Amino acid sequence: MESDSSLLLHEARLDTAEEWNLPTSGWTFAWLLSGDGYLLGCDPARCLETGSVAVHAGGARLTLRASRLGPMKFRWFRLEPATLFGVFTLFERRRIDHPERCEPALPWLLGSDTPTARRFAALEVPRGSSALEQRARLLELVSIVLSPPPYASSTPVGSPRDAGDRLEELLHRITDTELMTLPIEELARCCRCEPRRLLSIYRERFGDSLPGQQREWRRLRACSMLSQPNADIASVARACGYEGVDAFRAWFRRQFGMAPSQWRECRTIAPCDDDPKPIR
Repeated sequence: MESDSSLLLHEARLDTAEEWNLPTSGWTFAWLLSGDGYLLGCDPARCLETGSVAVHAGGARLTLRASRLGPMKFRWFRLEPATLFGVFTLFERRRIDHPERCEPALPWLLGSDTPTARRFAALEVPRGSSALEQRARLLELVSIVLSPPPYASSTPVGSPRDAGDRLEELLHRITDTELMTLPIEELARCCRCEPRRLLSIYRERFGDSLPGQQREWRRLRACSMLSQPNADIASVARACGYEGVDAFRAWFRRQFGMAPSQWRECRTIAPCDDDPKPIR
């Protein structure tokens, strides 16, 4: 069985009429190197040709089936948002964390003649390249598909900006990790307003609570890091914005009803036996 870790490139094949179920968690990007096939489980089913790219984000179970005319070779990788912090901004993260809000609805099928599909087809990972280089190349493909339109301020040049304008500009620059660990008072100072006013602006513009967003990301990051066998509690605490381990443990117990070490012991990994054949 091959690992389907986040941002790990796979190259595989399906024999004539053979099927493979796409992962049901995280984002999956799969593109055909040769042959033809079908994407089943969506309505209607989709035809895939060499060079086309399928993008899915879990939920409904989808199946990739090779054509009855011959075998199919393809590449694929997953992106698990919970494993990747410190890269996306709030606006990028909201789309990645909530694929059910995407328009048009998933799955997406990118034809072989589209510029994005051609970027996938042109992917080269040199033999002997490091894992970091490979992840960087795959993350570049993710950014091409999922990046929102470039930010353009609605405030005319030279016009006075209020706290809401400053907040929006800041949220288009700082990463999710910075926003997760930045105290509300410091964020309010950057926006030149009182903390209460800042929280009100955030809720008005995003329909959500800023402390609630910070708490959601902190929970995701804590669980993701604790899932790694070699992660120590002190490192997880710092990554979640806590200087002391005791404070982190107290917060974690309030969130999950158990200590971090207990959560790690209770965690189980379900096996998966429907991986396609790797190309040798």
